[in-house]
Amino acid sequence: MNPTLFISHGAPNIVLSDSQTKKNARELASSLDIPKYIIIVSAHWSSRDLKVINPNSNELMYDFYGFEEELYNFKYKISSNKELTNNLIEKLKKQNIDISIDENRISYDHGVWSTLYLLYEELNIPIIQLSIPISYSILELINLGEKLKEFKNEALLIFSGGLTHNLRDMSFNSQIKDYAKIFNDEIKNIISLGDEEKLVNIDKNRYFYQNHPTIEHFIPLLIAFGSAINKKGKSFNSEILYSNISMESFIFDEKDKR
Repeated sequence: MNPTLFISHGAPNIVLSDSQTKKNARELASSLDIPKYIIIVSAHWSSRDLKVINPNSNELMYDFYGFEEELYNFKYKISSNKELTNNLIEKLKKQNIDISIDENRISYDHGVWSTLYLLYEELNIPIIQLSIPISYSILELINLGEKLKEFKNEALLIFSGGLTHNLRDMSFNSQIKDYAKIFNDEIKNIISLGDEEKLVNIDKNRYFYQNHPTIEHFIPLLIAFGSAINKKGKSFNSEILYSNISMESFIFDEKDKR
C-alpha cells in the first residue's frame, strides 16, 4: 500500500532553488516505491462539484505572474491516462461520489507540477488530477478522502496546498510571524495525534482565518487526512518562508522501515 502525502508547495519558483524543502522531499521520495500512477489534488483548481482532469492532458499551466523568466520556460514531462481516469470515475461513482471529466482542463497547474518536481526530478507515470469541490463541507471533504483509500494499493495520493497561506501579510524578512508559527504548531500537533474532532472544527481555531483568508490551500489537508488509514501523520519537512508561509508537509501511512 502506498502512503498519503500532504505537501505545502510554496511559491512556484521553489523548483529553481536548492532549498531544504526540496532536499527533504527528494529524500522522502527516494524511500517510497514507485506507484503505478499518482492521484493529486491541488489548491489551484476548484470547481463546484468534483472534477477530474481531461485524460489527454500533457502540458504545464504557468498560472502565476511576476516571477523569473526561467520559471516560464521550465519544462516537466507529465501526462494523464484515459483508462485509469475512467476506472477512477467508475469506482468513485459506485461509492456515490458525483464526479465527471472537465474536458476544458487540459493542463496541470503549478500546484501539481511544482509539487511533483519537489519529489521527483523525472517521473514517467500517469498523473490524474482531481479538483477541489468547493460545495463540500469539511466532513464531506474528509469523507471524499475516505473514498480514495481504495486506490492506495496502486496509486500514490498527493495533496498539494499550504499549512498557512496569507500572501497579503507575507514579507521578505526572516522574522516569523507569531500567528503563523502558533497555528503551524497546533496543526502539526493535531495531525501527529490524529485528532479528527479538532480538524473538523478547524474553522473555529483563533488563528485559522488569519492564516487562511481563503481556504483552498487548507482543503487538501482535509482530504489527505480522510484518505489515511492511520490518521496520525508524520511531518517530513518543517520550514517557514517569507515570515508566514509554512512549508510543513506530512506523510500518512508510512511504511514500516524495520
